[in-house]
Amino acid sequence: MKAILIDDEVHCTESLDILLRNHCPEVEVAGKYNRAEEALTVLNGQAFDVVFLDIEMPIYNGFELLNRVENKSFEIVFTTAYDQFAVKAFKYSAFDYLLKPIDGEELKECVTKLREKIRHTDLEGQLEFLRTLLVREKQVPQKVALPTTQGLEYVDIAEIIRCESDSNYTRIYQDGQRALLICRTLKEVEELLDGANFARIHHSHLVNLDHLRKYVRSDGGYVVMSDGSEVAVSRSRKDVLNNLLKVRSFRS
Repeated sequence: MKAILIDDEVHCTESLDILLRNHCPEVEVAGKYNRAEEALTVLNGQAFDVVFLDIEMPIYNGFELLNRVENKSFEIVFTTAYDQFAVKAFKYSAFDYLLKPIDGEELKECVTKLREKIRHTDLEGQLEFLRTLLVREKQVPQKVALPTTQGLEYVDIAEIIRCESDSNYTRIYQDGQRALLICRTLKEVEELLDGANFARIHHSHLVNLDHLRKYVRSDGGYVVMSDGSEVAVSRSRKDVLNNLLKVRSFRS
């Protein structure tokens, strides 16, 4: 895997280079650039598998630099010291990112995901989606980009009825549509949708409380969703669900 590192701070590119050599020997660092204009010439003239890119840089920031790249045939990992909301935007747009100071184990996990990833064909659309999220301040986004084996699916969060674990994947159920299998664990989906009125009611199920139609406490306990599906509530999650239903509103 061939990579280049772009950051206006020399110590950041140097430390990331060391971390990659120590934790990810399969990654070949083909170049380190601390000036965006120098990196632009290389990006437009050579082929790489992945670019580790800082966002806040002088002359061109990360987005402006990417706008000037003619052929974006590579993966992007943003390296950033952004706040929690911006990190949420990265997650919603399905971009890989690393928080500074970069941790070696997190870097290793990120590279492992990159090796298993199918390159997306709509990088421009994904970048535009991320830009939109970043300028909306601290609003909860209405859409989320979900990685499938075919690329990215942009889904309205309000239309997600429930999510079901399928080993290292998750099935997303929307009203009247076939379940969407995405390349994320249910735990990752739960973290992604935090704050969007979803509840983990079972180790294998995450439900949208806006689509909850009935909570049956007998027969072990289960909920009925807007599509008619019935989902069991585990014993350990009953108190959590009861508390959520006391303080959160949902459509009748």
